Amino acid sequence: VGSIVIHFEPLSINTLGSLLGTSASGIQQADIEEILSHLLSVLKVPASSAEPIRLLHPSFRDFLLSEKRCQETQLQVDEKHAHRTLVDHCLGVMSNSLRRDICGLQRPGSLLSDVTRSQVEQFIRPELQYACLYWIQHLQKSDIPLHDEEQVHQFLRKHLLHWLEALAWLERTSEAILALISLEGHIGVSIVPS
Repeated sequence: VGSIVIHFEPLSINTLGSLLGTSASGIQQADIEEILSHLLSVLKVPASSAEPIRLLHPSFRDFLLSEKRCQETQLQVDEKHAHRTLVDHCLGVMSNSLRRDICGLQRPGSLLSDVTRSQVEQFIRPELQYACLYWIQHLQKSDIPLHDEEQVHQFLRKHLLHWLEALAWLERTSEAILALISLEGHIGVSIVPS
C-alpha cells in the first residue's frame, strides 16, 4: 500500500508487480491483487491489470502517512521507508534491464525518428520507464545516506550512460538533466563535468 500512495504517477497492477517483484523478497502480482481487493472503498482498481490504480480520495494518502491521524499501526505508512523500498526496487529493475543499445538497433547514432514508440516500449517496459524517471526523487525523499561503493554509487558507475540513453529514447532527456542536477545537490559532488 505504501508503494501505491507514494508513487509519482499511477501504476497498473502489472507494472507495480514487475517493479516490486525485483528482489528476493519481491511481492507477487496475486499478492497485490489480494491486498487491493480490500481497499476498493479508497482506491479505484480497474478491471484490467494493465490500467493504472488511482486513489479515490487524496486525503487517504495523507491519512496513511500521518502518525497522528492513522492510529492503527498496521495501516500506517512510513514514508521514508516506503521511498527506500522503491529506491531499492527501481535500482534493481534498472540494473537488471539497462544496457548499451537498449533498443537493439546496432546502429550508433540512430535518431529517435528511426524508431517507433512501440519499439521503444517493447524494450523499455513500463516498470523500467517508471524506475528511470523517478528513482532519484524516491532517493531524495528516502533520506538514504550516500557513500562510496554502495548501491547508488555502483549503479551510477555501471549504468549512468545506459540510464541516460533510456531516457533519451523516452524523449525525457531534459528530465534526466534536472535529475542529475538534483542528485548532485543531494550528494554534494559534481557528476556532470562543467
